[in-house]
Amino acid sequence: MGVLRDLPVEVWRQILALLIRSPSVLLSDREDPFSEVRDIDIFMNKDVKTQSALRLVCKDWHEVVTELAYEHLRLTSMEEVTAVANHLEESQGHPRNVALGTCILRIDLTLRNPTDQYSKALVRILQCAPNLEILVTSNVYVAMHPNFHLISPQAQTPTEIIDVLVKTCSRSLRRVEWTSNEYPSWTDLMRVLRSATGIKSLTLANIYGSLTEKPHQRLILPSLKTLVLGDSPSFSHASLGNVPLNALLTMLAKSPEQLPSLERLEGFSPFSPDFLRTHGPKVRIVRTVAFTPLLHEIIATCPNLHTFITIFPHHILDLLSHPSLKRIGIFPISEDPVGVPQAIFSAYIMKPLEDLMCQIDESRLPKLAQVRIRNVGTLANIMEHPEFLQRWWKRWHLRDVRFDDKDGRPFHLSSQGAEGLLIELRHRAEGAC
Repeated sequence: MGVLRDLPVEVWRQILALLIRSPSVLLSDREDPFSEVRDIDIFMNKDVKTQSALRLVCKDWHEVVTELAYEHLRLTSMEEVTAVANHLEESQGHPRNVALGTCILRIDLTLRNPTDQYSKALVRILQCAPNLEILVTSNVYVAMHPNFHLISPQAQTPTEIIDVLVKTCSRSLRRVEWTSNEYPSWTDLMRVLRSATGIKSLTLANIYGSLTEKPHQRLILPSLKTLVLGDSPSFSHASLGNVPLNALLTMLAKSPEQLPSLERLEGFSPFSPDFLRTHGPKVRIVRTVAFTPLLHEIIATCPNLHTFITIFPHHILDLLSHPSLKRIGIFPISEDPVGVPQAIFSAYIMKPLEDLMCQIDESRLPKLAQVRIRNVGTLANIMEHPEFLQRWWKRWHLRDVRFDDKDGRPFHLSSQGAEGLLIELRHRAEGAC
């Protein structure tokens, strides 16, 4: 133990980081859509008890663990936001300690009906966070309709929050997301995008208000690799013909130099034809609903497309033809648990899913190497249909195409339960030898 105790603090920091950080939490871009890591995994993997125990070991560990814990803040209540703001300001007054705000790399906001008091407290947090790289705003606003049902009105991200974000964090920002019914105004969004030129990933459920005047300066996002527009992950009918988001696509469709790094496009239907013609050759990953009338144009204008993901049960795919497409994903419209009678599931999920699989099978895709069904949410119960899974596994296996589940396991093993898992582990062990 003497040798371990004498290790430099920086060595311990690397070891402790492996225990405290959730996988992929600090990625400046979104996870590959075929990754097994989901946002809920990032949040669930936070082991507060372990952090508390490690802080009790010694003073050095207490400081290191506290700094690592502040790398990622997930704020879900007004009380949390206020407490964090107070703690950050207090830490700036102790010259011997690291200012905790400088440790913050990611903030997730998931409040319900936040107030003006929240905005003021968040401004205080951002003022202390000059190294912030990721800001995910998932605040939810709900109100009671006169007919006594809940509605989700649009809400604007307060301008004072955008002010401090631009002033304090624009140089460090790499990923910005608005995923619910709170969005920035046009003016504030342009300020963020023009100042934070290092942004690699942008997610916009919508833009608040309307574009009142044409921008005088062309918008260029030199580092942007991932663009997600609409009410992800469903990209439902609510996103169809979205005027603000279509206006943004039109604004970005003037020249290929506006998005020189673009690789991944996810969004509502339809995409802007001009945008596809301008930037399609760069795009390698597309995720959208299958009923878009522009689906064939998406395929045609993306000659380097590697991965295509369709949101199910929007299942009208038609036959595709693409020379380089390697991966097709069938993802659920919702990942929340859903329980329905088996007869309804068979009629409204399994029958359309069978049709979709046949359409993919009949498409002209010479490079196709993987078909994945993300069996969660509305697609979770497909595991109760082993005949379907076995039949299609055999079909894809004959074509040398991998057919796997949400965890990347081949379906012929997944449907066999524990026995299949043992077979897979045995094959991996034999491969390692």
